[in-house]
Amino acid sequence: MRRPFFQAPQQPPRAVPQTPREPLRRPEPSPDEYRLKLLSAVNSIPPLPSTLNQLIGMLNNEMASAGQIASVIERDSVLSGSVLKCVNSAYYGLPNRVSSIRHAVTLLGFKTVRNLALAFSMRRMLTQSQPARALYGSYSRHALGCAFFTQFLASYTRSHDPEAAFAAGLFHDVGKLLIFTTAPMAVLQIIERWEAGEESWEDLEREFLHVTHSELSAIVLEAWKLPVAIQNAARYHHDPDACPPDPEQDPEKPALSLAWLVHAADAAVRSEGMEAVSSEHRPPEGPEEAFRHLGLESAASVLLEQFREEFHGLQGVFQ
Repeated sequence: MRRPFFQAPQQPPRAVPQTPREPLRRPEPSPDEYRLKLLSAVNSIPPLPSTLNQLIGMLNNEMASAGQIASVIERDSVLSGSVLKCVNSAYYGLPNRVSSIRHAVTLLGFKTVRNLALAFSMRRMLTQSQPARALYGSYSRHALGCAFFTQFLASYTRSHDPEAAFAAGLFHDVGKLLIFTTAPMAVLQIIERWEAGEESWEDLEREFLHVTHSELSAIVLEAWKLPVAIQNAARYHHDPDACPPDPEQDPEKPALSLAWLVHAADAAVRSEGMEAVSSEHRPPEGPEEAFRHLGLESAASVLLEQFREEFHGLQGVFQ
């Protein structure tokens, strides 16, 4: 058979359009699974940096001397430099420059210097963790504000050791940091519901995680071997009436538990715009109710103004 002079090219088979497959999505953990994940994160939390671990140990050791604390800080050159920068700031207003940790301890007292070292150590631990770094600014401002305001209230009411109050304020929300870095998708859901309604943050944590940041904070602080009063202040800072009596509390001032001081400080610094999580749809509640409980309603405006002035001068040192 003769072939035709021209033969049309053979058409390739038409491709059937394929419906793109959606990527497989892993199901979101259940609240119980989140709870187990968070508790496991507490159990597997990396050991504290050596310097911070030793400083926390000294919170429990009434026999710790000024020389011992100075020695611990001096062995960490970065920490020593940060503490000395703070000591020489306008906040403390010392007439002469301080050039050694031991001199700082002599002038300010070893507990004050120890707490500055705790704050700087906590700051460094946050900035060295990649997930925590994004939260560093808002979280650290809130933690430092609470630390100084709780210390401020303890001194004003003469109800607690001001240095223990500082540590209670500094570490009260460490469980929130654990939640943000371990369960970020659940946090987004919590924020969405929190902004849209009137539910409390802790109620939403219970719904989505079956555990609250306050409970996790207390568990972390127990693992770090902080005093029981500081653990309880973290556990009950959103429900201070439920807090058992502090072992070191002044029996003549039963209403002034460390949990109540942290609760008041937490409300005060949030009202000043220092929130770990903020939203224009959920403006922070003021500290008036907490101040009334502490018997400080008449002094509230003066205390807040004094805190603004003093903390503003110190905050820049921690940037």
